[in-house]
Amino acid sequence: MSGNSLPLAFTQRIQQQLGDEANSFFEALNTSPPVSIRLNPNKTSGVLLNENVYWCDKATYLNERPIFTIDPRFHAGAYYVQEASSMFIGFALKQVIDFNQTLTAIDLCAAPGGKTTHLLSLMNSDSTLFSNEIISNRNSILRENIVKWGCANAIVTQANANEYTSSGLTADIILVDAPCSGEGMFRKDKNAITEWSEENVKNCSIRQTEIIDSISTCLKEDGILVYSTCTYNEQENDLIIEHLLKNDEFEKVDVLNLPNGIVSTKYGYQFFPHKIKGEGFYCSILKYKGATKSELKASNIKPATNFKKHLTEYLANANDFIPYEHKGELYAFPLNSWKYFQPYQKKLSIRQAGIYMGTIKGDMIIPSHDLALTLDINPKIKRIELDKEKALHYLKGETITIDSDYKGWCLATYEGLSIGWMKLIQGRMNNYYPKSSRIKMNIRDYEG
Repeated sequence: MSGNSLPLAFTQRIQQQLGDEANSFFEALNTSPPVSIRLNPNKTSGVLLNENVYWCDKATYLNERPIFTIDPRFHAGAYYVQEASSMFIGFALKQVIDFNQTLTAIDLCAAPGGKTTHLLSLMNSDSTLFSNEIISNRNSILRENIVKWGCANAIVTQANANEYTSSGLTADIILVDAPCSGEGMFRKDKNAITEWSEENVKNCSIRQTEIIDSISTCLKEDGILVYSTCTYNEQENDLIIEHLLKNDEFEKVDVLNLPNGIVSTKYGYQFFPHKIKGEGFYCSILKYKGATKSELKASNIKPATNFKKHLTEYLANANDFIPYEHKGELYAFPLNSWKYFQPYQKKLSIRQAGIYMGTIKGDMIIPSHDLALTLDINPKIKRIELDKEKALHYLKGETITIDSDYKGWCLATYEGLSIGWMKLIQGRMNNYYPKSSRIKMNIRDYEG
């Protein structure tokens, strides 16, 4: 991709911004984008580390882009396919946050879930993460990826920044990966080039300012605000932070031991594809020095204690959870997350919270797919290990032959990783892998 194939206004700005490095930048856009994955530290797997991402010790680059659909480990949540530059947020946060503490965090623009799952891996199980996405179909993708990751302490909402502001919620960490003009995605997404315009940059800047002004009021004293975009221009990056710093309640936080190739700007850090192995990215870290506003008190929503037996049957540490019944469905909430679910369930349009256990049927439940993938699943539940061929047919929703005398619900596993439920009855296997998640492609050419 040459500068001539890019919007003229963008090319001229990059030439002014990078000077003698501009040609190297344009040449980098002609190369294949690197492929990187971040491993789930709580789901051990046979994923081989090739070349580590310097600023993320749980991530690796791949030599080529495989067909992730035909890897059962992908469906089990053993790793997340994430652009390497954006993993820098974890590197920065670990310098300023004690993740051993019980924390509350908000990921405001969270879909598809890369930064949310990264935060979940950093936070302890007593902490609570509000993961938000206002666009409905993107919210569905976010929820699916959180389920794969297996953490029970995420609350998924579908709200705008103003609703968070008026809700009364306060957080130790707020992450705003703001909607932007997408300049950093030009190499990966050619549509980003055709959609780019100076007017769109201006509109994004206005929207970003509105978002960050609103959500920043939800920080606790000494709370950390992370602002990021996948773009290069100052209008969407440093100038947004400069606007916020005019409020004396914020101060810029410097990231120490900055990896080679990452460029320090006036207020943040910029990634260029000709200087690092990744796409275009910007982030800034700020600390809030203002006072914490008062939070809502917990309401009187009562847990469904009569369903505690189901938690004991299916969860490893059932006493750490509170059962909650809604319209015939059973949920289990971590104790700390329950206190947030109570007062905020209507104010923030909660779409998913805790562990969806399954459908109540008499004195038993039909276990959900979410339950199969949770990190808190009871290790005593029967598991049946599948080889790759059978695992792929299972993931297509097909009936497979199981050599077992066992009868009842059991987990289908691959390399020890749970991928879903099946039920064995009189030598017959019923496949309970959800229809919406089944592999649609023809896998027979890829078996073995």
